[in-house]
Amino acid sequence: MIKQYRVAFAVLLGSFVVNISVSAQSDHLRVAVANLHQDVALLAQQVNTLRLEIEALRRENTQLRTQLASVTAARDTPAHIADLSMAIDTLRREYRQADERQQAQIIAEVSRQIHALGQETQAALNILAEAAKRAPAAAASVHFAEDYPKTGQPYVVRSGDTLSGIARTHGSTVKHIQNANKIVDPARDLRVGETIFIPIAE
Repeated sequence: MIKQYRVAFAVLLGSFVVNISVSAQSDHLRVAVANLHQDVALLAQQVNTLRLEIEALRRENTQLRTQLASVTAARDTPAHIADLSMAIDTLRREYRQADERQQAQIIAEVSRQIHALGQETQAALNILAEAAKRAPAAAASVHFAEDYPKTGQPYVVRSGDTLSGIARTHGSTVKHIQNANKIVDPARDLRVGETIFIPIAE
């Protein structure tokens, strides 16, 4: 009987120990799971923090790139201005040289034309001087009288005619014919085929 109690007690004790062991293991598992949840939550928090830091770094990187581009542009701008100023100076120098060359060409051409004109003028003056030397002396001023007879007849000058011959043939005088027709030089003014008036006194 005692032996049976001992066996029953041993069984109960073993069952209790098993229950205690299982319970202990269950508690340990719950604690481990709780700790794991806490670690996961902590990791999630750290991941969020890292994300925020990464976003901040990205923004700073963008700002730095913008500033770097501005600084680079600012550094390059004086160089561009210097190049532009140099190009403008070169263009001004070339324009000035071209203008000077053009002015020199214009002056040379004008000088050549003036020299040629001077030579032509001198040649013309020489011709006039030679013609003046060869020209006969100017005839004295002739005054025509109006006291010639107003009656007479027309006459067509023929080849070989002279004033004296015409006057003699028609009973007039050379002076009357000259006055009536304003003839200064009979050798020049008496032209063949020209009609003149022969004054004849009644």
